[in-house]
Order: sequence, then structure tokens, then C-alpha cells
Amino acid sequence: MKTISLSEAAKITGGMAVGDAERAISGVCSPDDPSDDKLCVIWDLAALAKIPDTIPVLAVKDIVLNRDGVLHDNPRAALADLLPLFDRRRLPAPGIHPAAVIGEGCKIGQGVSIGPCCVVADGAQIGERTVLQANVYVGGGAVIGPDSRLEAGVAVHDFVEVGRGVILHSGAVIGCDGFGHVRTRDGSWKKIPQIGTVIIEDDVEIGPNSTIDRATFGATTIRRGTKLGSLLHIAHNCDIGADSVFAGCSAIGGSAKIGRGAVVAGMAGVSDHVTVGEGVTIAGRAGVTKDVKDGLTVSGFPAQEHRAENRFQASLRRVKDLSERLRRLEKLLSQSEGGR
Repeated sequence: MKTISLSEAAKITGGMAVGDAERAISGVCSPDDPSDDKLCVIWDLAALAKIPDTIPVLAVKDIVLNRDGVLHDNPRAALADLLPLFDRRRLPAPGIHPAAVIGEGCKIGQGVSIGPCCVVADGAQIGERTVLQANVYVGGGAVIGPDSRLEAGVAVHDFVEVGRGVILHSGAVIGCDGFGHVRTRDGSWKKIPQIGTVIIEDDVEIGPNSTIDRATFGATTIRRGTKLGSLLHIAHNCDIGADSVFAGCSAIGGSAKIGRGAVVAGMAGVSDHVTVGEGVTIAGRAGVTKDVKDGLTVSGFPAQEHRAENRFQASLRRVKDLSERLRRLEKLLSQSEGGR
């Protein structure tokens, strides 16, 4: 079991050790399950009051601690530095499993790990130190950059380009056909061939069972540093800006453009051909049906500026009372007219 001292934890995270700086910790825990040998992450004084004084804590710097711990400007950021130290998962050793199938003309970089039952089709390229877990499919002519990780069951289709340091979680499907059909004269639907590709830039992470459709022509593009959650859909020819974050079950319609640094909450949707500006926040379950300017927060359906939506919702809650008042007024008016 790996252990580090509080002083080492402080150095790694850029924080400050207090109390017994040489006290050893073997992990991180929450206030709901505190442990003497783990660093307990707290966010406020209320949480601090619930745990015994013997528990070492990771807390924000403006909290005065009379116990062992680490103080930090941003405990959540500190977690990102600490948790990998205690991660029991390990990447597999480099090598190609005997049960993997490697096509003709493939280029496999040094230090690559390819697990059992993987298929790397003809002409594909796998960058250095990239890991393909079991049952991964990489299509013909596809390019996977260095230091990427494709978890079990990922499918990357023909001619898709995946950058450096990309994480594709289990079940992600990259480069399946976009949903394009045209109605014919007899009322049936004819498939529009989807002959474009998908480009995923560096440091992107895509959650399990999410799908990124290939473009009809050109490319569907997920730009650098964007993080996509689980069960998410990006339709054909979308352009997703750098450093954006999408929560689970959100969906983006075809040819939509999302600006840099956007935040899209769970179950939100954006209609096709809509442009969402830079730094926009789309609230949970919102439906964006028209363009959104830079920096706005929108909510509701159809989505509008968040303050306007709050006023609208507040007015809706008054409808029942207003309706009852109207009925009483109508009744009084009717009685008044009947008495004439």
C-alpha cells in the first residue's frame, strides 16, 4: 500500500501542511467515510464539525485547522493531483496480445499495448505508448495519436483521426455514419452516404457509450481539451470548441457549432445548424433552438437567457392563483348582473 506524508502531499498539490507534517496517509476519503490513515476532503465548516479530531483533512486555506492536514486554495484541484498516487489500476505492459488481429500496412508505435480480441484494420496507425484494451476496433486508415487510451469495446471507424493523450471510455463509437436520409417521391427514405470523417484533437476525453458521427462530407471536429460525458451524442458535421465540457445525455444536432469553453449540462440539447458562442452555459434539460451569443447562460425550452427564463417560470407558478381569482371575479360579476 502506497503512503505519503502530509508534507509530501502539500508539495505535490502546492498546498501547505499543518499539524504533524510527517504523518503518513494511504489515500483520500470523504467526510461520510472518514479514516485515520486517509486525507479527508472537506468543503466547509459544517463538514469539518462532523468528523473526529484525529482525522487529517484537506481543506480550503481560509479555514483555521487545529488538527493535522493540508490547506489549499482549491481542494478540488488538489484532488486531481493526489488521486492518481493512490490509483490501484495500472496500464498494461507494452505488447500485442496473440489474440489481436493487425491488418496489413499498419504502423504501430513503440510502447503500444494492444489487448486480446482487438482488431486494427489495414493501414491504421497507432501512436507511441497508446493503449488499446480488449475488443477495441480501429478501422482502416484511422490514426490514433501517442499516449492515448482506448478502453474495452471502443470502436473507431475508418479514416477517423484521434489526437495525442485522448481517452475514449468503454463503448464509445467514433465515426459511425451520420443520420442522413432524404424522402423520395414514393415516400420512402433514401440514405445519404456519409463520406466525411471525425477529427478528435489532443487531450479530449469521451465518456462511455457516447457517439460521435462522421460528417456527410468534411469533418465532425472535437477540439482540444474538450471533455464529453456518458451517453452523449454529437451529430454529423458539428464543430465543438476547445476546452468545452458536456455532461451526460446531452445531444448536439447536425452542423451545430459550439464555441470555446462552453458548458453543457445534463440532458441538454442543441438543434441542428445552431451556433452557440464562446463561454456559454446551457442549463440541464434546456433545448437550444436558435443562436446564443458569447458568455450567456441559457435555460428552459425553447432556451432563453437564464434570468428571463426564471421570470417566466415564476409567472407560470402564479397562473393557478390568477385563474382562481378570475373565476371569483366572474362569479361576483354574474351575481351583480343577475341582481339588476
